Amino acid sequence: MAQIGYGYGSEYQLMRFLGHHRNQFEKIISETIGQGEFHWEDFDYANPKEVISGDKELMGLSFLVRLFPEQYPAIKKEYEGFGINRRDSWQNWDAVFTHNGTLYLVEAKAHISELSSGNEEHGGDSKEEILRYFQEQLPHLPVTRDWLKEYYQLANRLATAALLNKHGVKTKVLYIYFVNGYRKRVVERPDGKEQIYETVNYNATEEQFKKAIEKEMSVLGINYDSTTSILCPSVFVNAEP
Repeated sequence: MAQIGYGYGSEYQLMRFLGHHRNQFEKIISETIGQGEFHWEDFDYANPKEVISGDKELMGLSFLVRLFPEQYPAIKKEYEGFGINRRDSWQNWDAVFTHNGTLYLVEAKAHISELSSGNEEHGGDSKEEILRYFQEQLPHLPVTRDWLKEYYQLANRLATAALLNKHGVKTKVLYIYFVNGYRKRVVERPDGKEQIYETVNYNATEEQFKKAIEKEMSVLGINYDSTTSILCPSVFVNAEP
């Protein structure tokens, strides 16, 4: 389980904006998805001896039991029918919310390399089952084995959104990119005077994120027009305004 960065990174920035700048944050998102009331789903709790925050991201689709109890059994049955039973193949959601009758599955990014999952095929012993899952949920998209590689995360999210829509849960994937969101710093107090030192800076501009997104979509052979029913246009939030 990932640990939250202290003062940097996508998980930290997401929690920061939800906790300290929610009105501004929701206003920025509304510019992309329209006006309406936001209903954010709470996270689960974790063992504080294992996770410093004492919380953990929503995992898999069990949160649908609370939000869409009527549709969940059929969704669960179809997903389990693919035989994807590896726990490390479950999705971890950075955030989940409903807005104007639509469920939004949120992925947050704070630097360019977070878009890539590495170039090895993902899925372990469930590779073939996951590929079939992608192909059956997204028959209108050019799904190939490349979808199991570098941009596996986006591929997985799109297939899951398609599955939920099929069962009557209007769903979209929403990527939020925190511009200037990954500046790691430490505080030291030599001689009793507090000083902040920068140790890592992976900050990215909006244009750099857009170029990385363009490459991601090109590799998968998709664009916003071909995925408009399941993927929102990207949202960019300046973490250092």
